[in-house]
Amino acid sequence: MSNTDIPLSTDNRPAIVMESIIKSTSFMKILKKSAIALLRTNKYKVKSIKNEGYYIIIFLLNDSQLVQATELLRKISGVSYIFIGATKKLEYDTLSRSVLTIANKLLMDGEKYLIKIETSKLPEPKDGDFIYYKHDLDFFIQTELSSKAKGLVSVQDETQADKILYILIGNNIAFVSLLVLKGSDRTPFNFLQDIVVCPLYDNCSMLSLVQVLDSGYMPLPVFFFRDRLQLIKQIRKFDEIIKNYPIDSITFYLFSMKDIERSSVRPVNRASKEGGHSKDRGSQVQHLVYEQVIIKILINSNFDSLLVSFPFAPYIHPNWFILKNIKLFHQSKKMLLTPLLFSFPPSVFEKKLTKLIDTNYAINRSTPIRNYLIESEPKDFAKAEDKYANSISHLDFNKKFSLNIRKNDILDVLDTI
Repeated sequence: MSNTDIPLSTDNRPAIVMESIIKSTSFMKILKKSAIALLRTNKYKVKSIKNEGYYIIIFLLNDSQLVQATELLRKISGVSYIFIGATKKLEYDTLSRSVLTIANKLLMDGEKYLIKIETSKLPEPKDGDFIYYKHDLDFFIQTELSSKAKGLVSVQDETQADKILYILIGNNIAFVSLLVLKGSDRTPFNFLQDIVVCPLYDNCSMLSLVQVLDSGYMPLPVFFFRDRLQLIKQIRKFDEIIKNYPIDSITFYLFSMKDIERSSVRPVNRASKEGGHSKDRGSQVQHLVYEQVIIKILINSNFDSLLVSFPFAPYIHPNWFILKNIKLFHQSKKMLLTPLLFSFPPSVFEKKLTKLIDTNYAINRSTPIRNYLIESEPKDFAKAEDKYANSISHLDFNKKFSLNIRKNDILDVLDTI
């Protein structure tokens, strides 16, 4: 019998309980696999892990690691709730007394609380027995708590609750929460089981990377840099982002954008201290040419995926530039992922971009970012594009890397450049 098939305990030992957002057997397999991989990578020893309905029940060999393991598992997308629960027998008197004891210890004077009682049984009971059991238990707990003169307030909206008391009625035992955390309501990481090439060269491209991750894809990052300092900044920001996802290892590329003739194309910072974007027409053209070269490199390169997510944004890129390059992707064998930044209203786009750059920076909501765009393709754009496109053959992939996110320091890659 494997450690994943050990029967669930009824000895009051605490367990980690994860509730899936997506109610499907196929996703439960993905969720369980992700949980096992994340725990093992971080050296947590699992006593048992089982699916029960749309819940995952995990017992660790070392109970002192439960809080840290719960915080770690919380990073897995597609989990509505995750809690540490004490196991109790499915006997009404025993369970109700146990719940009340735990509630009295958890709830402080004057706190608002929500009682959440669910069942893991599949299919869910249709005969009314569970509904009666649920209402009876809920009524008993609220009546007893209200008689304690602690000023506790029962609420029905989780957003108003200071604490949530989660009770899961399982097939053979019940779980009463000791600590409840809200999970991640994003699309489950790598849910689509597809790889997307993500060019990384400025802050906006980093925001696009976040959207790719949150949309359920696995990214294949390609760093475009002109010098070592810029690469260090990009890698540090990437490392900061990627550690928020249950990724054990990742493959990425480094691509130098400094050609042998030293006629490098320099990108422009998309956010300035004044909270706006560069108004200088020449700088805008220069940056668009730089991005045009990156696009042509992406189209002509043989990556492990045909899907490419380029960070087009209507508040950054002129309409003619977006349409021009959508056409280029259509003509190539590469598939352009629907622009993930289009859904943000201007104010939200600015806030997200600014937060990514500097959390202490206050954005000016009235910034008319559309006024900064060049309305039509400059006459000299095609000439500049051809000039730098011809230099693509002189640009080199420095290296392809495979990195263990939890074990290796990503900055170690700089030692090999």
